[in-house]
Amino acid sequence: MSLKSSEETVASGMLSKRERFGFTMLFAAAVGFGLAPSCAKLAYGAGAEPLTLVAARFGLCLFAIGVMIRIRRTSLTIERGLFVGSLVMGCLLVWNAVGYLSAVKHIPVSLAAALFYTFPVQVGVISAISGTESLSRRRAAALILAFIGVLLSVGFGANIIDWRGVLLALGAGTGVAVSSVLFSRLANVGNSFVLVFWAVLMASLLSSVLMISTAGPQLPNNEIGWLGFTVSMLGFSFALVTYYLVLPLVGAVRAAITANLEPVIAIIVAVAILHEQPNVLQIFGIILILGGVFLVRRGVPRGIT
Repeated sequence: MSLKSSEETVASGMLSKRERFGFTMLFAAAVGFGLAPSCAKLAYGAGAEPLTLVAARFGLCLFAIGVMIRIRRTSLTIERGLFVGSLVMGCLLVWNAVGYLSAVKHIPVSLAAALFYTFPVQVGVISAISGTESLSRRRAAALILAFIGVLLSVGFGANIIDWRGVLLALGAGTGVAVSSVLFSRLANVGNSFVLVFWAVLMASLLSSVLMISTAGPQLPNNEIGWLGFTVSMLGFSFALVTYYLVLPLVGAVRAAITANLEPVIAIIVAVAILHEQPNVLQIFGIILILGGVFLVRRGVPRGIT
């Protein structure tokens, strides 16, 4: 099913079986992404470094995609244009991770997360400009509603802002937006596995080179740290692979909106594992995010390809 027919199927507000499956997998991906930050913090507290975890994550992603391709007996041969596009995506994946992790060195994590999660709004704008998908009033309202919810749910608290962190976080969000739209335009149900394989291969190689050329492998030094490292690695790897594989099923804009569930789940996990206490604004933000997800799943207009 093409992206255009997928959008036409839901013109009346109904979702096809394929799209329902796509949204289910996106929710599972949101759980994986939501688990990753708190578990990563446990690993960092035990001596692990972000670049080591990033390289491990992409290495596991590469292994998982390779196994899937072997089981499906999928050829790795693709057109030159698609191959180049997948390599660009791989570089963007590394930039997204490194930019976000570098941002939190200069500004509070809450502010970095709020800026990073502008990517759904950026996806909507980029998709409309490129003609990939339409940006109706209802969809625009859903984007804005969900984004406001993200701002409230992650919270603020910085008195002094380092603009290096601001630019890094916004840039990482832009990388996610560009890679989402690029993959949505390049991929279909038949070639998505191959595109993701080459993108993740590039990301794995690049992140490994960055890790080795800096401080080298920095691993946890206790059991709690290893547990956090492992869960963060598994959760992120599953979520990343799943997110990009189901993009052709639901479209970049709706996938990006549904991905806003990640901070909601991340807050819940942080409360359970790190004993953080969400305030009233964060709870209200969670409600707004869920409202945005509901809006974007209902009454989606005819798409533009």
